[in-house]
Amino acid sequence: MNDFQGGSLEAINTHVCQDCGRLTLKHGEAESNKKQGILFPILGWTFFVLSLIFIPILFGAAAFLMGFFTFHDRSKAHGAVLMMFASVGLILGSLFSIMVPGTMFF
Repeated sequence: MNDFQGGSLEAINTHVCQDCGRLTLKHGEAESNKKQGILFPILGWTFFVLSLIFIPILFGAAAFLMGFFTFHDRSKAHGAVLMMFASVGLILGSLFSIMVPGTMFF
């Protein structure tokens, strides 16, 4: 028994072709997602390099934060690698600044 009494059917899954039933891809969204968050990795790697030279606590933490944003917005693998390098940069930058007296905050 069919309880449908006229009207129109609404498509629930918009990723399925209404004519043939095949799955469709939205090319516009795929390209925009790839470009999203390009600033985070660039800033993250820049802050990583700076953490080895200047103010490792500040720039190391900033690089880690940019890695976190990269992890969530762009690429999980790239974000994880950036966070790992940021942690190492923070530690190495701190060790370098301890070896050279008076440069911890310069």
